[in-house]
Amino acid sequence: MESALFSNVKKLYDYGLYECVVPTASLLCTLLQNDRSVATLETEYQVRLYLSNAHYKEHNYRTACQQLEAVVQQRKAMVRYKSSYLTGIESSYPQFQDTDLRYKIAVCYRELGEYNMAISTLEAVKMRTPRLNLLLAKLLHHHGRCVSKKDIAVAYKDVLPECPMSLTAIEALIELGIEGHEVHSLVVNAATMPKNIEWLSSWIKGHAQMYGCKHLEAANTFQQLNDTTLFRQNEQLLTKIGQCLYYYGNYVKAEQYLSMAVMINAHNMDALCALSVVYQYNGKKRPEQEKLITPLRLGTLVEFTAAHWFLHGQLTYMNSRFDRALIFAERCLTMDPRNIEAMLLRSKLFGAMGRHKDAIDVLRSAQCLAPYRFEIYKGLVASYLRLKWFKEAQSMCLLAVRYFRTSPRSYTMFGGTLFNFTNQEAKKSARKFVEKALQIDEHYMPGVILMAGIYQYEGTPREAIVLLRKQVTNYPHPKLFAMLAEMLSTEKDLDGALHFFTLALRLDPTFRRALDGINALTKAARAGSGSSIIKTSENSSSNSSTSTNVASNVATMATPCGTPNHDWLLDCDETSNEALELSSPVVPQEDTESDSFSEPFWQDVDGDMPN
Repeated sequence: MESALFSNVKKLYDYGLYECVVPTASLLCTLLQNDRSVATLETEYQVRLYLSNAHYKEHNYRTACQQLEAVVQQRKAMVRYKSSYLTGIESSYPQFQDTDLRYKIAVCYRELGEYNMAISTLEAVKMRTPRLNLLLAKLLHHHGRCVSKKDIAVAYKDVLPECPMSLTAIEALIELGIEGHEVHSLVVNAATMPKNIEWLSSWIKGHAQMYGCKHLEAANTFQQLNDTTLFRQNEQLLTKIGQCLYYYGNYVKAEQYLSMAVMINAHNMDALCALSVVYQYNGKKRPEQEKLITPLRLGTLVEFTAAHWFLHGQLTYMNSRFDRALIFAERCLTMDPRNIEAMLLRSKLFGAMGRHKDAIDVLRSAQCLAPYRFEIYKGLVASYLRLKWFKEAQSMCLLAVRYFRTSPRSYTMFGGTLFNFTNQEAKKSARKFVEKALQIDEHYMPGVILMAGIYQYEGTPREAIVLLRKQVTNYPHPKLFAMLAEMLSTEKDLDGALHFFTLALRLDPTFRRALDGINALTKAARAGSGSSIIKTSENSSSNSSTSTNVASNVATMATPCGTPNHDWLLDCDETSNEALELSSPVVPQEDTESDSFSEPFWQDVDGDMPN
C-alpha cells in the first residue's frame, strides 16, 4: 500500500495536480509515521517535499513555510550522512535543491508580511542565485529597516554579473542614486553579456536622466530608442516616454504616448495610472475617465491590485467625492505603501478638505521615496503657503530649483512665490527667476502669465500685452484670451478686448469670465464712458495690482510644457482667493516674521543658476 500511495503521489505532483497532492501526501506521511518498519529516511523526505511544495503552489503559505523549514532541516541530516539518494532527487527535481527551498520559505514569509524573517532566510544562504539576490534586494529596498542604500545596492549589483539584462535591477540601482556610468560598466563587464545590445546604453541613460530630474531629456532619449531601433511602438517604451513627459508637465504629449501604450495593452497599469492623472490635467470629461476603468470592471474584487484602487480613487476625486476617493487611496496605500501616485492623490484630497498639515505629512513621505517628482515640491509649497508658513515655502522652492535645473517649472514656482510677498525686494527678485524659466522654454505658459503680471506691476502693461499676444498666437486658450482682453480694456482698447473675449468664447462657449467681460463692455459702450470699462467674475481683476497678484498666484501653481493645457488652469481657481490673502499676516508673530527678509535668501540661488 505504501508503494502504491507513493507512486500515485509522485504522479499527481508530476502532472501538477497540487490540490490532489495535499490530501494524498498527508495520508502517506501519517502512514509512514505510524509504521516505521516500512519508512525510510529517503522516502519520508521525498513525500514531505511533495507535500510542502504542493502547499506552496496552492498558496497555503503558512503551512508551506512550516513544512519547508522542516524539510530543510531533514536535508541537512541527509547531507551529513552523504546520502546518494539526495543527489538523485535533486537531479530529477531541480526545484527541490536547497537554494530553491529557501527561496520558497522567504516568499512565504513575504506573503505573510514577516519581512525580517524573509530577509534573514535569504541572508543565511551563502551561495545565492540571481533570483535569491533580486528577492533579497527588493525586500531590503521596500521593507528593510535601518538598511543603508549601499547594502541594498550591493544586493542588486549581485544580480547583474550573471543576468546583465535584468532591467528591473538596473532601474532600481539608478533609482537608488548609483551613477549611470557605474551601472553601465557593471552590465558591460558581465561575463554573460550578449552582443549587439547598444540600445541598452540608451536605456540606462534614459533612466539616469529620469531619476536625475531631467525628465525632458529622458523623454528624448527614450524617443530616440523608439525611432531608431526595432523596439518601435513597444508598450514599455511608450509608457516610459509618456511617464517622462508627464513628470515634465507636457500633459498633451504624455496623453498621446500613454494612450498608445494602453491601446496595445488595456491592462498596462503603469500607463493607466499615469493616464488617469493626465486626463485630469487635460480637462477630460467623465466619459473619457470612465473608459479607462471599464475593462477593469470585468474582473472580480479578488483581482484588484493597488493600481486598481488608485484608478477608482482618481475617478472619484474628479467627481468631487473626496471622502470616498480618500478611502480608495488609502486602500491602495495599504496594498502598496510606496505608490507615489496614490500619495499625491491623498495629499490633493487632504488639501481639498482643508487638512493641509496632513497633506504635508503625506508629501514629505513621498519626497523620501521619489525626490525626482516635481509634483511633490509643488504640493508642499502650496500647502505651506495656505498655512502661511513662508520660510518653509521658500526653502522648498530653493530645493526645487537646485533639483530641477533644466525645467522652467521650478524657476517659475520660485518666482511666483517671491512675487506673492509684500516685501518689495523679494518682488523685484522674482523677475530673474521667471526670465530664466522663459530662457528654457519661451512658450512655457505659466511663466508667460507670471511675466505679464510682473510687467503690470512694474508699470509696463504694453509689454505684458505684447507677450500675451505672442503666446495666444502659438497656444490659444480661453483663459489667456480673457486675460489679454482684460488688459486691453484697461488700456482703453475696447475693440481689441471685445475681439479676444469673442475668441475665448469660440473655444469655450460657456466660459463665464469671457461672458461677464463682454457684458461689462456692452454696458460701458452704452453708457459712453471709457472709465467704467469692465467687471468680471471673482477670479478676474479690474486694476493692475490685483491682476499682478492673480497672475503670480496662477504661476505659483504652474507646470510647464508649452502646450495649451496645464495643471495651473485647474489649481488657480481653487487657490486664487487664498493666495491673494498671503500679504495679510493673520498669523502668530513667529509666522508673520517670515515675510520680512533679514537676508536675501534667494540670492543664494544666483550662483547655482545655470547659464
